[in-house]
Amino acid sequence: MEYLLDLSPLLAVMAGLIGLVFWWKWRSERKEEREHAEALAAFAGRLGGRISGPAEARAWSAELLPPLHRESEGLINRFGTVRRARFDTALAFRRGRWSVRVSEASMKKTVPTAGTTTHYEYRIEVATSIVAPMKISRRQLVDYLGRPLPPKRIPDPDREPAVEAPSTVAREQRQWLKVRLPEPVDGHFVVFTADLSAAARTFSPEVVELMLGQVESPSFRSPMPFDLTFESGLVFGTVHGRIDPDQVLDKVDVILGLLDRMPHVTPAHPPAPA
Repeated sequence: MEYLLDLSPLLAVMAGLIGLVFWWKWRSERKEEREHAEALAAFAGRLGGRISGPAEARAWSAELLPPLHRESEGLINRFGTVRRARFDTALAFRRGRWSVRVSEASMKKTVPTAGTTTHYEYRIEVATSIVAPMKISRRQLVDYLGRPLPPKRIPDPDREPAVEAPSTVAREQRQWLKVRLPEPVDGHFVVFTADLSAAARTFSPEVVELMLGQVESPSFRSPMPFDLTFESGLVFGTVHGRIDPDQVLDKVDVILGLLDRMPHVTPAHPPAPA
């Protein structure tokens, strides 16, 4: 007992230091959130758009694809989850003739060496006419420095996101078929669809030319999201990390560039709030 009493000043100091660390982390996170919110509000103002908070930040495609679903699936992920994935903020605006929504999602998970960490992703969505369900995945063929990956490190094309049928196709038990792309882009992208003839008409020479421009850029610099889904009158793609006002418009514009070049794909009114 006396031994513990002798240690009490040291224990008090240690407890104070631990408390200070947690307070500093909390304060830094609050400051980061405030600065992020201010940057998004200023960005929305420049676009003539509207910012939504957590109560209204739900993505248009939330019923089709839950936020951070790859971080949330499986028993191990569920055990490590401190706070389930949710949409925290969203930016809605018009870009030319298109209605666009960018929604940011987050979740908290345990990390053995750091207590908890927050995972972020954002989703870019465009409201379109109803077209055949389709997915486009860009293959990872170079590293973060733009150097070609050795063959053993290149992901198997049969494991790209496009191979997994979207929810409506799976629910209706429709066929999910691989699209043969024109030779210049074949090998750089994987495309699947529920309607091969409709998909073949989609890849006009102008679309192929734009996709080739993405191929010529290193993957980590290309503004094109690694996967795009066409489903239920929406085109959407997810990007790891938080919305960056300095970069997100480049990603939006390359998606809209594809849509502008795709025959029979036209703008539509955004879905009504859920």
